[in-house]
Amino acid sequence: MELNANKRSQISNLNITGSSTVAGGLYDRVKIVGEGSIEGDTKCRLLKCVGTLEMEGNLQTGQAGIVGTFALTGNVRSDTMKNSGTVSISGDAEIGSLTGSGTIEVKGHMQGTKIALKGHIAAGGDCEVDVFNLKGMFDVGGLLNAGEIDIKLFQDSTAKEIGGEKIRIRKASMLHPFSFFFRPSPHAKVMVSVIEGDDIYLEHTRAKVVRGNQVVIGPGCEVELVEYKVHLEKKKGAIVKESRKM
Repeated sequence: MELNANKRSQISNLNITGSSTVAGGLYDRVKIVGEGSIEGDTKCRLLKCVGTLEMEGNLQTGQAGIVGTFALTGNVRSDTMKNSGTVSISGDAEIGSLTGSGTIEVKGHMQGTKIALKGHIAAGGDCEVDVFNLKGMFDVGGLLNAGEIDIKLFQDSTAKEIGGEKIRIRKASMLHPFSFFFRPSPHAKVMVSVIEGDDIYLEHTRAKVVRGNQVVIGPGCEVELVEYKVHLEKKKGAIVKESRKM
């Protein structure tokens, strides 16, 4: 959401310092330091929260930066979001670029261009982006779909299906946790019904069906059926009950 300089000069800013409840509306910049509550749909060029923010309604913004806790009852549309805390969205989320270290929970569907997050991603519906880069864990109620998927697994994770062109799921290094409180588990697994892609490499994944062109089933995997077009490699410590060339 971009406004030219003339329009921006005609729109007020919203600043909350301490604790306050205000009405939604159209703003240039929204800044919360402390505890804020916004009631009603809100549009702004820039949203920054350091503390706690609760919103009733929908949010449309160009840039969002969260340090703390942000909870919203409606839908979110944001060109960029940097999350260094906990974000909870009751509706759908359309975020162009999501970065940072933290937790984001979307009750509905999630879509965008790029996710590069250290932490936890949860979506009640589908999660569809161009690039999905995660160090942490995920829970997706529907389809996790991206052109490029690169996951360093910290804790047990789930999705109904995973689809993409290039899919990489690896166990995270035990030597480099990104948080004292958030450390990788040596027993972490991905549990999914179907994984489908062109170039697939999996570790510590439990799946009913894996289907692709180039497929590598790595250590810690348990797969009932692998279907491949070009190449299949099974690493030491992998279990594949059945495989067939398509």
